[in-house]
Amino acid sequence: MRNGNGLPPDAPELHIGLLTTYPPLSYMVEGVPAGFARDLAEAVAQAAGRKVVFHVDDNGVALRDELAGGSLDALALMAETPERLARLEFSEPGVEVAERIYVRRDSGAHPRGVADLSGLLVAVVESHSSHQYLRSMPGQRLLPVPTPLDAVMAVAWGRADALMAPEPVVEHIIRRLPTDAPLEPSGQPLRTLRFSFGAAKGNTPLVAVLNEALVKVRASGEYDRLYRRWFGGNVLSRYTDRELLLAGVAFALLTVFLGASVVLLSRTVRLRRDVEAGTVATREARASMLREAISRQRAEQEAERFFALSLDPVAIVTQQGALRRVNPAWVRLFGFLPEEVTGHPFLDFVHPDDMDASRPLLVGGMNGLAGVVATPVENRFRCKDGVYRWLAWASVVLPEEGLVYLSGRDVTQRKEAELHLERQAEELRRSNAELEQFAYIASHDLQEPLRKIASFLDLLAKRYVGRLDSDADEFIGFAVDAARRMKDMIEDLLAYSRVSTQGREFEDTDMEKVVDTVLSDLGLLFEEAGATVERGPLPMIRADRVQMEQLLRNLLGNAVKYRSEAPPSISIGAERATGDGHPGKAWVFHVRDNGIGMKPEHFERIFRVFQRLHGPGRYPGTGIGLAVCKKIVERHGGTIDVESVPGRGSTFRFVMPDRIARPASHDRPDRYGGQVGQQLP
Repeated sequence: MRNGNGLPPDAPELHIGLLTTYPPLSYMVEGVPAGFARDLAEAVAQAAGRKVVFHVDDNGVALRDELAGGSLDALALMAETPERLARLEFSEPGVEVAERIYVRRDSGAHPRGVADLSGLLVAVVESHSSHQYLRSMPGQRLLPVPTPLDAVMAVAWGRADALMAPEPVVEHIIRRLPTDAPLEPSGQPLRTLRFSFGAAKGNTPLVAVLNEALVKVRASGEYDRLYRRWFGGNVLSRYTDRELLLAGVAFALLTVFLGASVVLLSRTVRLRRDVEAGTVATREARASMLREAISRQRAEQEAERFFALSLDPVAIVTQQGALRRVNPAWVRLFGFLPEEVTGHPFLDFVHPDDMDASRPLLVGGMNGLAGVVATPVENRFRCKDGVYRWLAWASVVLPEEGLVYLSGRDVTQRKEAELHLERQAEELRRSNAELEQFAYIASHDLQEPLRKIASFLDLLAKRYVGRLDSDADEFIGFAVDAARRMKDMIEDLLAYSRVSTQGREFEDTDMEKVVDTVLSDLGLLFEEAGATVERGPLPMIRADRVQMEQLLRNLLGNAVKYRSEAPPSISIGAERATGDGHPGKAWVFHVRDNGIGMKPEHFERIFRVFQRLHGPGRYPGTGIGLAVCKKIVERHGGTIDVESVPGRGSTFRFVMPDRIARPASHDRPDRYGGQVGQQLP
């Protein structure tokens, strides 16, 4: 005997985990799992001869724990990421979708890619693929939120500047919102995300079963049917009104109310005026007014439901600024009962320092137009216990009713975290400035007494070497050598501190000419070592020219200093950055040599102050040159690293932001043996 799926009653079970917050892939409709992932998992299980049992949760961590504990066989359609690949075994992709950036239409921000997100606050779903991707990049400001719907609302409300998420998910949510969401995609689609079944690491037999079943589902045409259903045209339609309500999105509450109630009210008023003026037939006008009244009553009932169920505080305020009504969420957050605030001015509860900034919520920017939304305002709002909480407010005016609708979002934790970070950043800036100033002053003031010590030691050596015993001669030699090394270290420390304290303003800098200058300065050193230099074309960048010369002088000088027995062979070049961090927005310069190289464990150490891999007897210097290089590159907003193999040479690469979109144009032979090639595109 077989069940409705054509499977025998004793067919083995396949336990699949489903997230409930990622429409149209996977979510809940009236308590029942739905979405492409759910339907595909069922089809795959049937093709594998198994009965599917779904485990649903809105928390990916809980599902991962079940998978690790063995109560789950696989997770349905997880985005493949490096972090997940380390702990999960993935099937062939169940679906591939584009990842995209979205912004508010009126924000003025137009990021074309990840590099353009620098400086913007980006909403991402916590722990999901976009979050994992962006948090691995330096300089990104992220606002992790629980669900994609929260990400959409964060941008719509102005809590975030942009969001990054799978395109079908965002489009699904935008289409299902009760009002037109002020969001639009920015730039072209980014990565292609692979959503696959994820099993526990090492469970390759199950993955093989899933892959075989996926092939069968595709071959049968069932996959195409499911894909068209969930991703084709306008079929992405599964968020229920209640789910949107309970998300606590006050912007939807207000605009739904306005979209129905306000428009209907204004139309009713116009009809009444037309009837009084005799411009419309009385019977038709009355019928139309009756229809409008019924529609308005329904809209008001729906708005009342939103008002009561909203998780955010909502208030109705007169145009004089007095509180007329507050919702249950207001009472829960602030502690005031409705009768304790009704009739009191809204601004009485606002922190005195935020009073002026809060007035536009009630009167500014309205111009008497129904439905005009004021620019969101953040202020400190007083609770019943006297404590102030940070709220982000938006307001909508109803001039015909003489009312303003206010909706707030508690952002206390975010603001406190921002203020804490600002204080820490300011303390760090002050501390760094003090340290740099101290290093400069200390090293500068140490030079004069050290100069005297060195002079007297030199005088002592000239007068008394050979006149005392051999031990005394040796001691004098040690002292003279130590004084010279101390002098070199102080001078290098001064050079290190001057990178920040005496850096010049950035200007258009032709890196071809910079290399010309450096090679001219090092010409004698290169000739003595028999060094040859191969040069590729170099661009024009925005930089401190003097520091660029210092940077390349250190790198090229090291390439000769740390040479092997073979004559030094050095390569200099640049190319457009292609990685995720600076795609097309930076230049990657390289200095490559055939010197002695180094082991990987030293790659980071060499960029620290006074760190040396060799004793001063073998290679002269203090060990600060590469630390200066790192400081120069970081001052220009770039990074520097090294690749090296012992005995085979090293390649130093530094990334410089491309603030000028034009490379220098040169085509001439290099006098040190290299040939300049064609200009980079």
